[in-house]
Amino acid sequence: MKYYKTIVATTLALFFIGCGEETQKLTQPVSAADRGSHFQGRDCLSCHNLDLAPNKHLTIAGTLYKSANVEDMNDLENTCNADLAVEFLDASSNVVHSTVNYYDEESKGNLGQGNVFLLDRLFNAPLNGTYTMRIITRDTNQTLAQSNFASHSFSSAEYSIDSAIDFSNRISCNACHNNGVTSPLFVQSNVNLCQ
Repeated sequence: MKYYKTIVATTLALFFIGCGEETQKLTQPVSAADRGSHFQGRDCLSCHNLDLAPNKHLTIAGTLYKSANVEDMNDLENTCNADLAVEFLDASSNVVHSTVNYYDEESKGNLGQGNVFLLDRLFNAPLNGTYTMRIITRDTNQTLAQSNFASHSFSSAEYSIDSAIDFSNRISCNACHNNGVTSPLFVQSNVNLCQ
């Protein structure tokens, strides 16, 4: 009987420890030193927009690496360890949308080193148009990477795993950038900010 009580007590303790981690709130942006693994390099939307609840669905998401020459997409040493945001620039280089304005203190996605994303529940406008994309540091607004021209089209279409690489709706950055269609998203300037 004592043996069974020990097993039950241990199981309950592990359950409550796990639950405590799941419900932990982030009260401020996560420091670079505290960032870690969260499926870097994978098609973010294939999980978030298919397997998870609607409050975890993403409008856009991807992973930023320190250089274009990445051998292992899952190696955290390759990812940019900074607090990142994505900007959508129009043809005149004006910022139309920015994930700086859509930061969610409670999102565990902020723990993913090198990952950039925009939660659907924070972004109420349809994402239509063609944009130049720029990745910046959230705290200093310094540019780390930028597409060369307005080449990223969006159509407000729903994500489909069958057409994750959709040139008219480029919401899943890693689908193209980490699948050999084009180079990975990588830091083009200020790499020192990636630590």
